[in-house]
Parts: sequence; C-alpha cells; structure tokens
Amino acid sequence: MVTNPDLEKLKLDKNSNLAYKIFRDILDARCPDQSTLDRLYGAGKAGIIRRIIKEILAGNPDEKRIIRPNNPSAPDNIAKARLAIDKNKSYQEIHSAILLNRIPEEKYLREFYGNYAGEVLRIISLYTQLNLRRKCELNAAAHLNRVGAVVYQLKLNDENSFRYSTIAVMHDSIEDLLTLSTNISGSGLDYSKYQDFVDNIIPAELQIPVKILTNHYNLFFKYIYEKLENEGKALNKKYMLEELELLNRQDIGELRGYTIKMFNLISDYKTESNISEAVRWECYQRLYLDGIAEETKNNNDFRIYEVKGVDLSDNAHGKGALSADAKIRNINKNLMWGIKGYGMQSDWKPFNNFIEEIIQDSQLSAEHLILSDILQLYSPMDFMVSALLKIKKLESVFYI
Repeated sequence: MVTNPDLEKLKLDKNSNLAYKIFRDILDARCPDQSTLDRLYGAGKAGIIRRIIKEILAGNPDEKRIIRPNNPSAPDNIAKARLAIDKNKSYQEIHSAILLNRIPEEKYLREFYGNYAGEVLRIISLYTQLNLRRKCELNAAAHLNRVGAVVYQLKLNDENSFRYSTIAVMHDSIEDLLTLSTNISGSGLDYSKYQDFVDNIIPAELQIPVKILTNHYNLFFKYIYEKLENEGKALNKKYMLEELELLNRQDIGELRGYTIKMFNLISDYKTESNISEAVRWECYQRLYLDGIAEETKNNNDFRIYEVKGVDLSDNAHGKGALSADAKIRNINKNLMWGIKGYGMQSDWKPFNNFIEEIIQDSQLSAEHLILSDILQLYSPMDFMVSALLKIKKLESVFYI
C-alpha cells in the first residue's frame, strides 16, 4: 500500500475531513456548501471564499470529466526498497561520504556496482570535485547513489551482474558532467568531445542504455542558450530554429536524431518568444519520455524504463526543497511516466506494479499540495485561489 508521509501528517489536523470534502467537491465541479466552509474558515470569511470558488469554477465549465480513482492497494516496492537500503552498512558509508563531500571508499561501492565500482567511483569523484549540487544544496551524486542502490535493492540486476544498478547510478552523468561546445574551428558542434566523454566515462556495454536515459534535449537547449547569449541574441523561436537547422546540416552522428525531432517540435510551436521553459517541457513530455519508451521496446529491455521510474520516484521523494511549480512539474512527470508505461501494454507484473505505485504516489502527492492550501486559516482567500490554480495545473493527475 502506497502512503505519503506528508499527507498522513495532514490527516492529523482536526480539520482534515472538512478540507477533503471541499477538495472533492471542487474536483466534482461543485461549489462546497456554505456550512462546510463556515466550519473550516468561520462565518466571517466563508462567504467570500465561496464566492471566489464559484466564480473560478464557472470559468472552467467541464462537468463531464472523470476523476481518476485512487488505488489504495497499489504495491509499494520502491518505497520499501528505499527504506531498506538506508539500513545497509555499505550504503551508509557511501552516502555519508557523499553528503560530507568526501570520496567514498571503492570497497563499499562493490556491493552495489560490482566490477563497475571503479567507474562509479570516478563519476562520484567528478561530482564532488565540480561541487555539483541539487536545489536542496546536497551533493548531486547523492541522488545518483540513492537511485543506483534502490535499483540494486529491488533486485533488478540479473544474477551475478551489476548492469542495471550501474546504469541507474550513471543515468544523469552525461547531462550533468558534459557541456556541449563548439569545435576548435568554430564551425559547429564538437561531436568528438561528446563521444570521447562517453567513451571515457561510461563502459562500452552500458553506453546505449545510459544514452537512452540521458535527456539530450536539455543538453542541446543549454548549448543553444549559451551560444545565443554569447552572440547577444534572444532565446526565441526564430533563433532556436536557425541554430537547430545549422546542427541538422552537421555531421554529429547519432545526435542528429535529437536535433531533427527538436526542430520539428519547435517549428509547430505557436509562441514566438518566451519559449524557454515551455520548450523544455514539451521536449520532455513529447520527445524524451516517448523516446525512452520507444527504445525500451526496440531493445526489448523494460528494465531501462523501470530505472527511469525509480529515478522519478526518488525525485518525488526528495521534492521538499522545490518551488510549487517545480513540485507540480515533478508530479506530472511521474504521472506521465506511468501513463506511457501502461501504453506499452506489458503483461509483466513487476513492471506494472511499478507503474501502479508511481501513479498512486503522484495522486497522493498532488492531494497533499491542494489540501495543504485548503487547510490554511491565515489569508485563506489567497490559499484557496492557489489551490484552485494548482488543481488546474494538475488536471492530468486528478482526471482521466
């Protein structure tokens, strides 16, 4: 059974049942009744709050939507693995070293990564040397180690193999450690730098799955952004298409597949300016996740898609330091992973168990965001509007 610790804490609030009733009424496109709002906010505030809800609901007249049902019996294998791995002595030694910005001893890494422990140590060392940090200010390698260790704990590796736990611990390494750059002649992207980096960092037999899990669209976005900034140009649709067209004419090997897809997507995009976050999001949901699903099927290796699920689950587990918009984006990413996973129509139960768990976790995380706002008794008008706006952004989670 999937549980959300933050949501469980909210349920201890004496007003949680009232807040949940209001939340469900809003999902059903009904304005909560006056007496319920009176009991939560007091008669002096409830009237204006009801008026606000009524007006916003009237602006979104869609009463035919089907609410996505919760799945209380969804498995919680990923969550259990995360709890179990925290007790492992080797994991504790590795993780404490990373958190203290030290290099862990290779002997501890061998338990999770076996014959790849040396390569993993090198990657962790680079993260520490470069002082790469996540938004929570922790060493970014902590996320990699959690994902790799959880994949190990879930027994996704084949017998006498450390393939998938190592793929998991390396999943962000290309995107985090490599910056695409112009070649020495200044005539275009330095593809040899990309391939040399991959050859030096990723073992040959793991390169294909690690590349599949790498968000190359982010790499190209950063490359184009920095190039335009150096040239004093704005990041808009016109200049992005010009840069992508130049890249499409170059000999950049397998990377050309990404730039062509990116060019086609942006060409169809309606907005001319302020496309930064919008384009990244569109690339993520329409190109990156679809690409992982497609390559998973092409390679007949569903473990790759499962590793991505564990990665997203870890991001959701550690989302506390994120902004509200980043949390919403994270929840939507998890939901999308699950929906696309179902679309692969696998009859493999462990795979479908992961999908059920992550979809249920997405729903509970979304509920927590909304109920947190509804339960705020100071400035309740502000928080109610905030809750209504969040529901709009999380429609794909709340509705089928």
